Amino acid sequence: MRRSDTVGAVLAVIAIGAVARFLLAATVGLGVDESYAVAVARQFSLSYFDHPPLHFWIAGAAAKLARSEMGEVVRFPFVLCFAGTTWFMYSIGRRLFGDRAGLYGIILLNVSAVFSLSTGGWVLPDGPLMLFMAAAADRISVILFDDTPAPAIGAWCVAGLLTGLAMLSKYHGAFILAGTFAFIVSSSTHRRWLATPGPYIATAIAFAFFAPVIIWNSQHGWASFAFQGARAGATSAINLGSFLANIGGQMAWVLPWIFVPLAASVWRAVRGGPGDERRWFLLCLAAGPIAIFTLVSLRGNPGLPHWQAPGWLFAFPMLGAAVGERLDRNERRTKRWLRWSVWGYVGLIALLTTHASTGWMARIAPEAFSKGDPSGDLVTWSRLLPALAEADFDPATDFVAATSWIQAGKAAVGAGPRIPVLCLCADPHHFFYAYSDSAYLGRNAIIVHKVRAGDDVIERFAPYFERIEPLTEFAVMRGPQDVMAVELFRATNFRALYPTTQQR
Repeated sequence: MRRSDTVGAVLAVIAIGAVARFLLAATVGLGVDESYAVAVARQFSLSYFDHPPLHFWIAGAAAKLARSEMGEVVRFPFVLCFAGTTWFMYSIGRRLFGDRAGLYGIILLNVSAVFSLSTGGWVLPDGPLMLFMAAAADRISVILFDDTPAPAIGAWCVAGLLTGLAMLSKYHGAFILAGTFAFIVSSSTHRRWLATPGPYIATAIAFAFFAPVIIWNSQHGWASFAFQGARAGATSAINLGSFLANIGGQMAWVLPWIFVPLAASVWRAVRGGPGDERRWFLLCLAAGPIAIFTLVSLRGNPGLPHWQAPGWLFAFPMLGAAVGERLDRNERRTKRWLRWSVWGYVGLIALLTTHASTGWMARIAPEAFSKGDPSGDLVTWSRLLPALAEADFDPATDFVAATSWIQAGKAAVGAGPRIPVLCLCADPHHFFYAYSDSAYLGRNAIIVHKVRAGDDVIERFAPYFERIEPLTEFAVMRGPQDVMAVELFRATNFRALYPTTQQR
């Protein structure tokens, strides 16, 4: 395949993927993490409780520029981020293994659920993280592997800038620094870079971009670092169950038919060692997130399956190379697997998207959703604002109180940016910093709470208000389907702060 044909195919993959993700963004409402991000991003902060600030800044800027918090508006920049990620991953694959390897790698990247679906267009830190990790790795691969004279110091500066932006997106960005250092130290051919200023200047630039995160944490008791560090904590005993659950989660999100050959490509790099320099470079970048977040699960916390995704990202060029080699041998099985990987993903996304927007699976097989429908969290609480108006809610003097950070995010997006939403719970996340609870003492509130069996809102919040009385209840609707009920309570005189362990 000629270079021009390959580039045309890559651009087609990028264009088709971007259009599909934008249509998906306009079809399905914001998830709980996305709603939370959009809500707290309304107020600029140097950093945020959960993550570094970049994806919050992006979502907040998009909403303000468009004067809208619609899903297609705030998700659009993240769709563009993945388009850029796809291009840079093609560039890495092409440089290390050839044009076809780059093309096959990005085709498979675009039909892997965790990348193409969540990273590819949701309001999450993973979108800009993957973009800038891929861009940084691409620039570093130019420095290390291009058959040209040693690049100027400027190339290392660009790599440092991109790494800094990755770190400003999510703490995983630091794995670019660790992986590059591990490769240079372990590669006899490239160890000479340790005696040059380039890598050290790049590291300094990266940490300069990371400075807002350090400043914010130093002003707030290192809250974000403590929160993320605690997520790895669990029991002291080895727990094989959580370890296997973690691996199963990774397989499910990458998709099993892609995960197995992807893992085989990583194993090939392990066996090749530093002698296979190009695969070893990608392995050094991939190993940190995969190994650390998989091994942590042995302590009893299975974690979240997308924590390893930044590592698996760098395995796709190796998988693309392996596919190219097999196709050179005209293996019909590989052609069939590649074809089914693409169409299987398209079919899977069609099923999930149509269900998320209509709930048809729950109507056909209600017993399968007897414990709840997770896709119901993608439905916007659009009926909250009319319910507040009917309750004579005054945003100038009153506030909305939610009972968890998840419900606070859904309530804030449903009510709109003019309505102050406080999260009265033990772990309010960044809502604790977005609003000063003490500034609302003495005011009246509307408590918003997702109806759950056994929850007694009046008893729970009685110590913090002078009087609480039931007000109304509304259904969160997906077309004709009632996906959940939300109850409202009128609360008079906010008189005591709800206790939390977070440091302001």
